[in-house]
Amino acid sequence: MNIKSTTCFNQRNGKPLSEYSSEVEAEGAAIYVNSQHRTNLAPYQCSRCGQWHLSPKNRQTPSRACNICTDTFGSAKELYETREAAQKRARIIRKEKGVKLSVYQCPYNNGWHLTKRG
Repeated sequence: MNIKSTTCFNQRNGKPLSEYSSEVEAEGAAIYVNSQHRTNLAPYQCSRCGQWHLSPKNRQTPSRACNICTDTFGSAKELYETREAAQKRARIIRKEKGVKLSVYQCPYNNGWHLTKRG
């Protein structure tokens, strides 16, 4: 079932993201949307709300919330599975928001974080 999120929004247009309660449900939605609109969407589990959303495959940067590291606001930092995924996310953020981020290896977990510090 396609429900609009009350916590997660499209960064480009501010509209609520569709959310799905399972990966199977999100995969089915991706197959349908891709076939109807000739897009290339893929499901991902949101670290903010825990639900599943769809995003373009070329924007996929697998991550999860780090259970130790926090940002300046006290929120859990995203932990990217690979250095390449973190670098890709940094490039996307720079292009869309004009914010230059650096990548560094998490000292506690197997993964990578982003920082504004160079």
